[in-house]
Amino acid sequence: MTINSDDPPMFGTDLNSEYGVAARLLDLDERGLADLARNAVEASFLDAPGKARIAAEIDTYTTEWLAP
Repeated sequence: MTINSDDPPMFGTDLNSEYGVAARLLDLDERGLADLARNAVEASFLDAPGKARIAAEIDTYTTEWLAP
């Protein structure tokens, strides 16, 4: 599953707001939201090196900022 904002001006939302809605409705913590972001990277049309770079940034966030 991925979170998207198809047409922010038309629907009056943005990607951050949509992640907030998902967190509330699905009872997700920061790790759950990071998993959704990782899913979006994997599902994107970005090339493999770009996907790896962004996935590494997400992993760094989850290990450094969300460490127990």
